[in-house]
Amino acid sequence: MLSFSSIAESYGHGLGYEIMPPEMLGSKLVSLEISSDTWPDEYTKEIIFSLFETDTGVNVENVTYFIMLTKQNEVLFDVTGQRDDGTFILKLHTTESDQITVEEPGSDFFGSLFDGGEVVNVRSNTFSSGGLYEFKVIITTGDAYSNVLSPPLDYDVGISFLDKTLYNIDDINFGQQELGIITYYDLINDDFVYDANKKMITYSMPFDWSEENILVTSTMHQEIIIPKTFGDLMVESFSARVNGFDVQESALTIDDFSPINRLVHLVLNQNDLLEISNSIDGFPNKMDFTIIPSADNLPLTTMTENAQYKLNLSWEPQNIESGSTAVFFFEVLDAFLIDRQVSVAYDLSILHDGERIFQTNGNSNDSGHSIIEFDVPADVTGIITLQFENLNGSDLADAFFPIVIDRAGVDQVLIPAWIKNNAGWWATDQIDDSSFLKGIQYLIQEGIMIIPPTEASEQNGSQMVPAWIKNNAGWWATDQIDDTAFVQGIQYLIQEGIIVV
Repeated sequence: MLSFSSIAESYGHGLGYEIMPPEMLGSKLVSLEISSDTWPDEYTKEIIFSLFETDTGVNVENVTYFIMLTKQNEVLFDVTGQRDDGTFILKLHTTESDQITVEEPGSDFFGSLFDGGEVVNVRSNTFSSGGLYEFKVIITTGDAYSNVLSPPLDYDVGISFLDKTLYNIDDINFGQQELGIITYYDLINDDFVYDANKKMITYSMPFDWSEENILVTSTMHQEIIIPKTFGDLMVESFSARVNGFDVQESALTIDDFSPINRLVHLVLNQNDLLEISNSIDGFPNKMDFTIIPSADNLPLTTMTENAQYKLNLSWEPQNIESGSTAVFFFEVLDAFLIDRQVSVAYDLSILHDGERIFQTNGNSNDSGHSIIEFDVPADVTGIITLQFENLNGSDLADAFFPIVIDRAGVDQVLIPAWIKNNAGWWATDQIDDSSFLKGIQYLIQEGIMIIPPTEASEQNGSQMVPAWIKNNAGWWATDQIDDTAFVQGIQYLIQEGIIVV
């Protein structure tokens, strides 16, 4: 019998890699190393457990492992195995089946990131998502299979796999946008909301706020994905709150190096988590996140495709209207020179519906703002794009900003005047229900007709139109009721599923 002193249980909640605190195994210190990766593809999660001597780094031989996996408080499976070389390799394969199948240890077709060793393959669609995978690891023998450890080495380990969730929103000004959350800790709850009035993102994630859990959590990392076509969120900086607590500025960074999306990184270390926990008592077992622009709407900011130049853009007036004159102010900063403002040649185009409506070029100022005046054509409304190209002569140094002309408020009603004619014809049976409703549906979907956000119910879209709706349309066509009263009827049709938008 091999006797030793040890901590009863060791805990660790890392990202994809963890080394547990050392423990005594006879006369030597040993530690458990856990590493993970997606190998050989995104559908396979590989986790490697290795017991090694801390002084030499050499693996302990003849180790017997008991490993149990829990995910979102549900025990998924357990497996026991002996490893002559001290390394236990587990592969979780994503399949279409709900059933969890644990295969006998054997060689794997693709091998392992670890050179050698038997592989235990487990298959199920349960492994399709990332988030926090919690392992109970109990080691009952070491050095020799006859050396039964009493008590055994007992570890609780959390390994996180990246999980990405995408959310489609329909913004009244920028149209369809796909926001996203990448979590490196646990899965995001089904409560994501974008508040267009406040330009605010909220969501939550399970989290144990006990001091015991925080002391074994090295970091909590989230990434918010924002498409660069969503001008309202191309701001210079963001603020974050976790469970109502204001997070330090240093915890948030913006990565604008992709030409398609920007990533807002939120990283809380162990001290941050302890500070939040100590500041407010009585937390539920979750993290509530709030992400919001930290200052005024302007300037907007982005990076060029070659990652060298940062551009800041603002304008007056902030609400640009068709047929008016807008003045744009911009700066070019060189990221290679620690964001020093520089003078570089540039080409600038303004696009609307894919067509160039303005073009100029010049050299940016190395101090103060560069200024461009733009007379907005009377027939231009909606999104325009300011496209900067060829900064300092580089065809990879380009960037763009989406801007709205005739910006609509979230609760604004905008109905083209000619729709009144159609409403009058419908009220007098000159056009049928189907034609009128399809027309209204198309106008809303294309953003030509704007109404306040309206939630639809679970309907099949085949109901009859109530008579009062048609009466309202006739009264509205003859100016007996206002736009708001007419729109209430349209909202009713959306709520009932008669109009689908």
